[in-house]
Amino acid sequence: MDDLLQLIYGTHPKSTKLYPEARRVIDYLREKGSVKRNELATFLAVDLNSAAGKKHFYTIISPMFDKILVSERNGKEVYYRLSYDLFRVYIDGIRRKSKYYLLSNPDKEKDESDEQEG
Repeated sequence: MDDLLQLIYGTHPKSTKLYPEARRVIDYLREKGSVKRNELATFLAVDLNSAAGKKHFYTIISPMFDKILVSERNGKEVYYRLSYDLFRVYIDGIRRKSKYYLLSNPDKEKDESDEQEG
């Protein structure tokens, strides 16, 4: 799980302080599936009605968007859930960018994952 947290939050000392709460969020979402925003905030003991509480909540949650977390709105309620498909898209993007920067001629050279895709 530490590798996943490093991809999402980075390794800056201020970011690593978020790891324990982020780990709890990921474990909770894995267990529950789709969860209301208020339920997740209650689980984290964060008050979404206060500015400081809302800031803390989104400091934990925001880095997960576009990487492993999907937000869905149903009426006035917002639900969060984990998505492996979203994570794969994120990793594929990193792989493509890495290929461009690390290979001298990325269009001609193929790696193992290219052979599996095509």
